[in-house]
Amino acid sequence: MPLPSQFADRVREGEKVAFGLRPDDIFPTGHGLHSGAESAVYDLTLPVAITEPLGNETLVFVEFAGREWVARMLNPRALKSGEQLKMSFDLSQAHLFSVETGKSLAI
Repeated sequence: MPLPSQFADRVREGEKVAFGLRPDDIFPTGHGLHSGAESAVYDLTLPVAITEPLGNETLVFVEFAGREWVARMLNPRALKSGEQLKMSFDLSQAHLFSVETGKSLAI
């Protein structure tokens, strides 16, 4: 995943950072809204682990980089465990933290 542009001058090469996004900022492509510019949205195809239907939306759990991520799917459709799904990450809403200090790298 690329470094979000708003952090380009805050991260040193080789520095370890923790990356986070809220479920509203991760969504199956075409089933969510992004807050930033279209160019800040990064798409990646990932396997569906499980889903949690909530009526007008579904929480979709996907596996990425050895971790489980939760996404919010608006206007849901049925999904199957193991299905490969194109996911959109709104990097304009990303949060980065220094692994060394635990401090936010926000501007």
